Amino acid sequence: MGICPVVWVAASALLFFAYRLQRAISPNSSEISQSKLTMVQLGTESGLQVKQKGTKSLFGGMNIYAYHSEGYLGEAVKVQISPTLRSLSLLGLSVTEERQFKLKAKAMFSLLGKESPKALIQIPPSKKYASLELAMMLALLLAKDQLLEVLCPDILVLGTLNLDGSIAGMPTLLGAREVASENGCSLLIAPETPHTYTQDGLEIVGCSDIALALHQCRRFILYHEGEQTKPVAKVQRSPLVHPFSGIIGSEKAKKALALSAAGTLNILFYGPPGGGKTLLLNTLEKLLPPLSDNEREEIARIRGEMPKTRPIMEILPHMGEKELYKGGESFLHLAHRGVLIVDELTNQKERTLKTISFFLEKQSFGSYPVSFTLASAMNGCPCGNMGREDQLCICSERQRERHWNKVGSALLDRFDICLRVLPENLMTVPLSQEDPNLLESIAEVWQKQQQRNEQTYLKLLPLLSTSLQGRNLSMRSCLSVCKMATIIADFKKCDVVTKEDIIEALSYKSYGIDRHWR
Repeated sequence: MGICPVVWVAASALLFFAYRLQRAISPNSSEISQSKLTMVQLGTESGLQVKQKGTKSLFGGMNIYAYHSEGYLGEAVKVQISPTLRSLSLLGLSVTEERQFKLKAKAMFSLLGKESPKALIQIPPSKKYASLELAMMLALLLAKDQLLEVLCPDILVLGTLNLDGSIAGMPTLLGAREVASENGCSLLIAPETPHTYTQDGLEIVGCSDIALALHQCRRFILYHEGEQTKPVAKVQRSPLVHPFSGIIGSEKAKKALALSAAGTLNILFYGPPGGGKTLLLNTLEKLLPPLSDNEREEIARIRGEMPKTRPIMEILPHMGEKELYKGGESFLHLAHRGVLIVDELTNQKERTLKTISFFLEKQSFGSYPVSFTLASAMNGCPCGNMGREDQLCICSERQRERHWNKVGSALLDRFDICLRVLPENLMTVPLSQEDPNLLESIAEVWQKQQQRNEQTYLKLLPLLSTSLQGRNLSMRSCLSVCKMATIIADFKKCDVVTKEDIIEALSYKSYGIDRHWR
């Protein structure tokens, strides 16, 4: 890029002015340039086309997306811009951020020899303003030239804008290429990087400043005018990758995870370290059934954006009550219709555990619904050796009881599945064939569960009473066992729940305080 950016801007502006002048003088002209790199199509028949009714841009044409980073991953955020006769206005920013953007926009437009913009931009909630700034500025510049009205493939913009108009360099393009393809974008405006990136169906242009970025957008729009946005192919789960791929043994724990996913059952794994409790818990995300339309609408109303998958939230041991309640909002209601993972349950703070138990019971926070599946893991005793065959547990009975009392009987009673997970010898454990239709079966059973109510499980209490064998369960646990028995019968394709189903369901509720280590 040896040519000065000012020359690029001047050439682009001259080309655009000639194009507009040609349309004004010869509206019926059909002259078409033969060069695909430097010339543009002129005339009404081959000129800029405007999208018809039903398009998604307020200007009637293409869309500008900003790459917004969410930790390691990222997403495309559409710049929502609307023309207005008044001065520049921004919705969703603080007073300080709005003042800063207006000052920067005034400086950029003055640098490029343009009048101050007049438009309305809405910033999506919970988005980092800095990652959207460059895309917003380019959208304002293109709107000034009426290029957002052009029927053209969409553009994704990555990078941050400095006050002098330069674009801060980056070592990589993060996940911008994948995000551009997922959203049907054909051009990626990115900062200059040490490496050269290519991708089929996507033009990647590195720009050092906003003037060069604007020129590349103009060139792309004038060259691809009249083309439709690429259809976005739906990404489907590969049938070759099973959710339990790479997990050997732990067959009962796998079955418990399938029951939890199909019936939204709270699940607790306990046992010595090395048994795979955390690995199994993280697999639950892959087993969850797809969101229904009603669930997707509920999550969108809570989070302010349409979800693609069920939310997965995790509470870390250092999190306290302040982290669970920020700005009058609860951390837990963000897990609605999803999974809340709490690893190392006994290391959590007492007030945190009481808060979780409270939400499991109340299932609401103010006007927000709060309904999630709780997935937890913990050691069976303070030393962690309880259940091991090769090491001795040195904890006394009192220490074990105190260990389980940290969780509390109220929260333990709300776990539908409480299962011991022990380390297995991977050299001797038999290899079993995984069900290739497991995900379809879970979705089918989940659909059946949505049509049932508490009366269905109450009818099974007489059958349960004949199978308790002296065990004392609370009414909540009895209903939980009956619900689990119906799910087990559904996986067997049986319409009638048998005593064997009840006994199997009872086998998934064995607490460490049941003295099973004796």
